[in-house]
Parts: sequence; structure tokens; C-alpha cells
Amino acid sequence: MRTVVPPAEEAVSKLFRSLDSNRTSEREDAEKELLKLGPAILDKLPPVRDSDSSEALLRIERIRETLEAQEQASILLPTRIQLTGSMAGSDALRKISELSGNTIPLEETPGLDLTIDARFSETTFWEAFDEVLDQLNLTVMPGDGESIRLIPQQEDAPLRIQMAAYSGAFRLEPIQVIQSSNLQSPDRSTLTLDFLFAWEPRLNPSLITFRTEKIQLICDNGEILRPRTQEAITFIPVGGSQLQISLDFPMPSKQAKKIDRFVGAFQAAVPGRMAGVSFSDLANKRSAKLSNGSLNVTLEQARKNRDVYELLVSVQHEGGGASVSGKPVSSQAWSTLQDVFLLDSQDQRIENVGWSTTRMTDKEMGMSFLFELEKGLEGCKFVFRAPGSLHVQEVDFALVDIPLP
Repeated sequence: MRTVVPPAEEAVSKLFRSLDSNRTSEREDAEKELLKLGPAILDKLPPVRDSDSSEALLRIERIRETLEAQEQASILLPTRIQLTGSMAGSDALRKISELSGNTIPLEETPGLDLTIDARFSETTFWEAFDEVLDQLNLTVMPGDGESIRLIPQQEDAPLRIQMAAYSGAFRLEPIQVIQSSNLQSPDRSTLTLDFLFAWEPRLNPSLITFRTEKIQLICDNGEILRPRTQEAITFIPVGGSQLQISLDFPMPSKQAKKIDRFVGAFQAAVPGRMAGVSFSDLANKRSAKLSNGSLNVTLEQARKNRDVYELLVSVQHEGGGASVSGKPVSSQAWSTLQDVFLLDSQDQRIENVGWSTTRMTDKEMGMSFLFELEKGLEGCKFVFRAPGSLHVQEVDFALVDIPLP
């Protein structure tokens, strides 16, 4: 896989400034050059300022829309692995990690020196990963919010590749079926299906929504069971690369011996590249607004608050495909992805010592950030970074042959 070296920020900034040139040819050439650089420059584009001309703003918006569409077309596709030959398990997993951009921790994992046979030609990440783990008698520690953590597979456990369903960059696996009989109200008897939902670690989704109106269990006797709740089930991952999910269904009849198919759909909101804005002259700053992509940040106030300095901001996210089931993605989904800090006069990073939410709506979030500073705000820059866009994809899934108790 060829490594793409991101263009220098200064070169991008120079082209960006040329969008406001007095010469039409320079403006057009700058736009063409920026588009040639591709989505890798999305996090290099400087923020939009009120002083920019209307034509420059129009070109910037056009560039962003084109590059974000290119990014969306690629970011949600499953990674494909090309790897053949006999090799140590550790080498195979490191190569899969390198080719996919997915972190696979190998420390303290037993049995990685075993030789495996890799025959992967445009194989998706999860299928290649599962096949290698099956050859090494390893599996992933299940859990809610857990990252990939390899452990020995139990001797009587089925192969990972036999149990899983693969939907693009996502993996689903049933882990438990429980039938609970209500003796006093038989119609309230419940079948609970627990399953693991995992994504390629590179994605870092900010919102997962299961469309319960599209979910159903189809039993081997023809019965069709639908979830007891028809409300969408939404998760905001706060780390890791998997969720453990439980769904309740009505109890099937005794004639049903297995679930032929567990089908449905989910929507995943995956962040694009980080966008940032930077505010200077903080000691005298009040109500200044900067935009970068779908990220709009207003620095409302910077002030001394007892022994710390407090910066109050308003954050808005617009567009970027940030809509799930027809509803805008909550600001809370973005807040888990932010990177907020100060740079001192020597460009040394100063982390915030705490933050809180002052208000929240679907489109806006008020936030307060606290910093400990010996010399005050003079000469400091306030940097707010968050994804410039969210890419939303709806994915169908199907799990088959799930035995009933």
C-alpha cells in the first residue's frame, strides 16, 4: 500500500489565499490544485473568516463539498486485504494492521509464533482477521466498549468466521439467546438476543443507531418476531471498537427450533477529518466566530475565574451529512471527539484541566474550558479541533442459523 504524504500546511494555506486573488486565472488554478490534493487536505484548510470575499467563500465551500464527498465514498468502505503465503501469526496480524490502518495490540498474546497460511485476495479486514485468529486458536475478548484484545479461544467454541456476519466495515456475532417465561402473563414471555457489534477501529464512529422497525427474527417454522420496542436504539461509543447489544422479542412457539435469519439495518455516523479553529489575542477577546467545514465556533468570553482561566464557547455543527433517521446528529455525539487546548507564546501545548457543558441543543452546544496559567492569557492561542464533518451510512445485516435454547 502506497503511503500518501499529506501536503504541507503552508503550501495549502498559500493556495487557499490565492482563491482571493485579483486574477481570475490564479483563483481558478488554486481551486484546481486544491482539488487535486484530495481529502488529505481537509484538515489543512484554514478556517473561514468574515473578511473573506464572497467569491473565495463560494470556492471554499465548493472545494469542501467535493473533497468531503470523495472522503465519504472511501471512509465507510471495508478495508480490503491482499496477503498470501505462510508466515508467523504475529507477522500476519502486523501486516493486516498495516494494510488496514486498524490497530491490533499483540502484547502478551500467546501463540503468535504459530505458522498460518494466508490466502487473502481483496478480502475484507474482518474476514481476514477472523481467519487468522481461527488458525491461531485466538479470539477477541467480548465486552461493551472494549478495544481489540486477543485471548485464547475455548476448545469447544465454534470458529469466529462461522459465527459472524460481515456488513461492510462492520461485524456482528450472536453470543447468547435467553428465553424467559412469564407464568402469570404468557404473552409477556420474552426471547432476548445478545450480540456483539464491532467496527474497524480506524472508523471511531460517534453514533450507532439500530432501526428496530427493520429488525426481525425469522424462525425455522416460519414465525416472524419483531422487537418489543419500535423506538430506534442509539449508542454513542466512548471508546473501543465493539458494543454488546441486547434485543427483546416475543417468545416463539415451541415448534420453533432455531432462528433461520436475524435481519435488520443500522446507521453509523463516522467522523471525517479533524477541522480546527484558532483564536489569538485572548486577553481582549469577546464574541469572535470562526468556521471550518461544518464546525462553527464562537469564543464568547475569556476570563479569570478564581485560580483558573475560563474560556466560554458556543459550538455549532451544520451539514456534513450529520442526520440519522431524518434527525440531526446530537451535539453530544460531536463532544466526544473534540480536542481543545491552548498554545503559549512558544507554541507549547497546554491541556485544559476540565470542561463542562453550559447548554445543549441538537445544533448547538455551549461549553466551558478551564486552564491553569501562571502568566495569564497574554500571548496564548485557543485551539478547538473536532471533525469537520460526519458521514452517515445505513447498513443492512443478516445473521443465520442461531440455535434456540
